[in-house]
Amino acid sequence: MRAQAMRLRCRWLATALAAAALLLALPAAAQSPTPSGFERVAELSAQRLLLADAVAASKRASGKPVEDAQREGEQLARVREQATARALPAEPTAAFFRAQMEANKLVQYRLLAEPGRAGAAVDLAPVRAKLDAINAQLLDALPAALSQGSGDDCARRASDARKRAARRHRLDELHRTALARAFGDLCRSP
Repeated sequence: MRAQAMRLRCRWLATALAAAALLLALPAAAQSPTPSGFERVAELSAQRLLLADAVAASKRASGKPVEDAQREGEQLARVREQATARALPAEPTAAFFRAQMEANKLVQYRLLAEPGRAGAAVDLAPVRAKLDAINAQLLDALPAALSQGSGDDCARRASDARKRAARRHRLDELHRTALARAFGDLCRSP
């Protein structure tokens, strides 16, 4: 009899703990909605900027310049095509990605100007593959960001999203500045 009572108590306790865990998980799930367009763009832009460190290190080791007008032109042409395929406006999309590239170059120039800060050289092929993947995600996130790009509080909302991404990624002042540049003129886009 005593063993049976003990088993019942254990089952009751396990059921109560499972129910409590479920109740605690529900508010957390309800508080994590789909990120806003600005939130998603800030997150992806921060990830993209962190790759600039590896690009700078590679360019230091190879002696290649930061500016690569041909590659940038090819990338922007590809972005225009991808924008059109996604029914996005080609020129505002290209302008956004031009801002992403300028922000990336800002980081590279600064790192290359400070000896030892650029880090160890790496193979650029995997870095470029990551950049391409992030670019595709940015293209998917851009419609929501463009739809948020108006209103008197646009600059504040964009700044708040950038600050949160900067905290999550522990960005230093250089990368925070570049992140602001990466947003381009989203608050002035049509």
